Amino acid sequence: MALVLLAIEDGLARLTLNRPEKLNALSGEAFHEIDAHLCAIEQAEVGCVLLSGAGRSFCAGHDLDGIAGGSEGIEVGRHESAVIERLAALPMPVVAAVRGHCLTGGLELALGADIVIAAEDAKFADTHAKWDLVPIWGLSQRLPRRVGLAKAYEMVFASRTYSGVEAVAMGLANFAVPADRLDEEATRFCRDILANAGRANRAFKTLVAKTEELTLAYGLRYELDHTEGRGPEMAERIARMRKK
Repeated sequence: MALVLLAIEDGLARLTLNRPEKLNALSGEAFHEIDAHLCAIEQAEVGCVLLSGAGRSFCAGHDLDGIAGGSEGIEVGRHESAVIERLAALPMPVVAAVRGHCLTGGLELALGADIVIAAEDAKFADTHAKWDLVPIWGLSQRLPRRVGLAKAYEMVFASRTYSGVEAVAMGLANFAVPADRLDEEATRFCRDILANAGRANRAFKTLVAKTEELTLAYGLRYELDHTEGRGPEMAERIARMRKK
């Protein structure tokens, strides 16, 4: 059985963790499947990626059996980290729909998305310290940038659990919806993305990535010098708007 599923339809790539009996815990094999799917996404006509988990949880984290058994050393960890970075670096918007558990490695995976939509009763937590582990998939870098250093310290040092509503309040998630509406609302949001010009979304994401470490002044200059500006769909889109 495939541990990760990919379905592409009408420009939307649905990437689904498919190990519900294990709360979609991640393994080395799962990362190889994700990597292969990302390759397929990069080569297809995709305007948005929707990442989710089958069953009642997004992802309960890294499969601890693999870590405890010593089967996943530093080189395996480097590959897994590179896969999450590949997800984060996709040129199109990436949306994570989180229900149930989003713990530790699962949180690191969700942080690779541009947008996080949470079920109101989702459970976000980082438990690296609980197991005497230190992040290798990017959490020490992405979490403080998402929620601020003080809140990141709070999450990591105490291994506390936060609901989807609390995740929104701290900036970890963009918005939260009732659990029974998560799939519907996440799909609706992705369709809103796809209704816009994919070229413009990709260009904006590139500008942000290229200027992330620059000062405001240098960033503004970079945007002015490197913006892609008007696109080929602009005239047609304005004409459609005027007809309405």
